[in-house]
Amino acid sequence: MKEKLAPIHFVQHNRIKIQENLETFLIDLFGLQDVDAHLIDIHGPRTSEEALEIQIDHDDIHGWLESHLVANEKRLSMLSREILKSHDEPALLLAHAEYGKRLAESLKEKIQFSNGEQLYGYLNTVMLDGMPCDKINEMVEAGERHLVWKSRRDLHSRYYEEQNLPEGLYPNLRRSFLASFLTSLDVSFFDMDCTENGILYSAHF
Repeated sequence: MKEKLAPIHFVQHNRIKIQENLETFLIDLFGLQDVDAHLIDIHGPRTSEEALEIQIDHDDIHGWLESHLVANEKRLSMLSREILKSHDEPALLLAHAEYGKRLAESLKEKIQFSNGEQLYGYLNTVMLDGMPCDKINEMVEAGERHLVWKSRRDLHSRYYEEQNLPEGLYPNLRRSFLASFLTSLDVSFFDMDCTENGILYSAHF
């Protein structure tokens, strides 16, 4: 039986697309087109530019989205390994910051928020943390000028550890991306704290 697309499927596809665009941004920035072809051979292609309802497998919507999510995680971690063969970690952090800035600038006219709850709603359309059913992210506290939210666990670092990359690399990359993304949306303060119980984020604007 064919499954029916729901709004959350389009949101999840958008999150995946944002991360796939990070792939192509890094590939172009560091001139790694040959590496890209190899990664696609191993893990499969990125999603296409066609409308989601055209390209998705309607017999297995969840499986299709999850397979593209995992493939993206694997390509990005392997891509990071390749970049660090010839560049230092600060260069990779700066690249993620630049992507965060460009993404925010491309969305700025569409993003309007006047309180923390609204900001969390927008962030939740950008951050890719597993499948929606994993329920990784939750809002902890929100006010007129601040937001605190939490990721119950880090689903990403294991892909980087599988590539023998430095411990803590992925959280640093996410911090760099989110700090730049939020600064470009006129958020005056951002912090991210990795704890045993998950990742705690806070923002003031």
